[in-house]
Amino acid sequence: MMSLRTVREVVLDVETSGFSAKKGDRIIEIGVVAIVNYEPTDEYFYQVVHPRKISLSSKITEITGLTDQDLIGKPRFSMIAKDLLEFIGDSNIVAHNAEFDRDFVNSELYEAYLSKIPEERWICSLKLARSKLILNNYSLDSLCKHFGISLAHRKKHGALIDARLAAQIYSRLRALPEQPELNL
Repeated sequence: MMSLRTVREVVLDVETSGFSAKKGDRIIEIGVVAIVNYEPTDEYFYQVVHPRKISLSSKITEITGLTDQDLIGKPRFSMIAKDLLEFIGDSNIVAHNAEFDRDFVNSELYEAYLSKIPEERWICSLKLARSKLILNNYSLDSLCKHFGISLAHRKKHGALIDARLAAQIYSRLRALPEQPELNL
C-alpha cells in the first residue's frame, strides 16, 4: 500500500522601504501563504511592519500603495518575528526572486537577534520558471498571464496578494517537466 506524504511549504513575499537590505532598507509588509503538496491553502501570515524610520519614497508608494501614514503604529519586525518563524516552522520557503526576499528577511532576523533562515531552505520560483518555460519575461505579472491567473484584484504590489499569486504560479510550475538544455 502506498502512503501519501504531506509536503508543507510556504510562499513568502515582502514589500520594502527600498531595494537593498545591505543599504539599510527595511521590510514594510510581509505575506506568507502555506501550500500543501504544492497546492495553495487558506492558511496565511500577514503583517504591515514599521521600518523604524518612516520616509517612504514616492517610488515605493507608487509600487506598493503604502504611505508613511499606513506604517504609523504598526509593529516593528522584531515584534512579529517569532510569530512569523512559528508560522514558517520547518517548511521550505518559496519566493519569486528568492535572493531579494531572503536578504531582507534574514537582515531583519539578524536585527532581532534571531537565527537567519539557511539558504538551502529557500526555493526561487523565478529560477524554477526559467528552468521550465521559455518566455521573454518571467515577472510575476507575466507568469500570471502565461498561466491564466487573474490579476483583477491586484492594483499594486502587496505582500499577501503577491504571495498568493506566487503560490498559484509555483503550483503550476511544479506540474511542468524541466526544459531540456538547448544546444545552440
